[in-house]
Amino acid sequence: MKSALLALMLLLPAAPAAAQSARVLAPAEPLRAGPGATVLATMAAGAVLRVGAPQGGWREATLEGWIAAASVRGDAASNGVVVTVPGGEDIRGTPGGAAVARAASGVFLERTGESGPWFHVRRTGWVRVRAVALDAPAAGAAPADSAAAAPAVATAPRAGARAGEGGTAILGRPGADTLATVRPFAPLEVLGRQGSWTRVRVEGWVWAPALAGTADSAGVLNDLTAAALIANPDTYRGRVVGWTVQFIALRTAEPIRTDFQDGEPFLLTRGPGKENGFVYIGVPSRLLPAVRRLQPLQRISVVARVRNGRSPLMGAPVLDLVDFH
Repeated sequence: MKSALLALMLLLPAAPAAAQSARVLAPAEPLRAGPGATVLATMAAGAVLRVGAPQGGWREATLEGWIAAASVRGDAASNGVVVTVPGGEDIRGTPGGAAVARAASGVFLERTGESGPWFHVRRTGWVRVRAVALDAPAAGAAPADSAAAAPAVATAPRAGARAGEGGTAILGRPGADTLATVRPFAPLEVLGRQGSWTRVRVEGWVWAPALAGTADSAGVLNDLTAAALIANPDTYRGRVVGWTVQFIALRTAEPIRTDFQDGEPFLLTRGPGKENGFVYIGVPSRLLPAVRRLQPLQRISVVARVRNGRSPLMGAPVLDLVDFH
């Protein structure tokens, strides 16, 4: 069995997303970690964002507001907090005021101030271009499509370092989400420094079958048909597929649907591609807000894990949704 080398590295800080003010047009609009990626928060209609230039139907956007200090914990690796409430927590326009968004559980927020039992927080993500309306720019302001230069990173000769006694978290960039955690005193390679941040690289080994989309693993099955899956259900159990399906409805499982837990939400879809059979896809709670915005007969691209290649009750594939766009 081949093994794969894992190289994790802090990325350069992103260019500022804020160039122009915009307002969210519809309720429950998701702010995502990237175009079509994981939902960081769902925003209320009228929520104010600072947005950058459009990029392929998406805009980088920054959300700011106030969150109850009791609903987050400090992040030791940065000047930020992580939402700890299982169902997520409201971000408010003012301390104790109306909610402008709801941050998902586990999401990292940059802490920029405090007032009593409230923290002022900020998070940059991505929003659909058509989901926001731009406000009129202030007099003398730079246009939203002007380029913003990213701050330079001070480089340094590569040197060795070790994680601290409590271990450390490796973030995608300063103040971003956690990519991995490093055990106490693990060796790190120092690549550069900027302010209070150090850019590092850590090397190690991961079990190849746990990877997706690499030459050392089975990866995501983009060409597998539903017919082949139904014909060989045990062969593909637990594998990950990449399919384009047609969304029909969001349903809630009844006790008779033994492939699901009672009350579990699932997508009723047809496909993949030109295949016309039904495909049932369980929906995790973190994706429910985005799923609820789907329109009947809309075609979506999903990444999903095979729960049951051929349901005894329905004779169709049952999958678990990993992500979609």
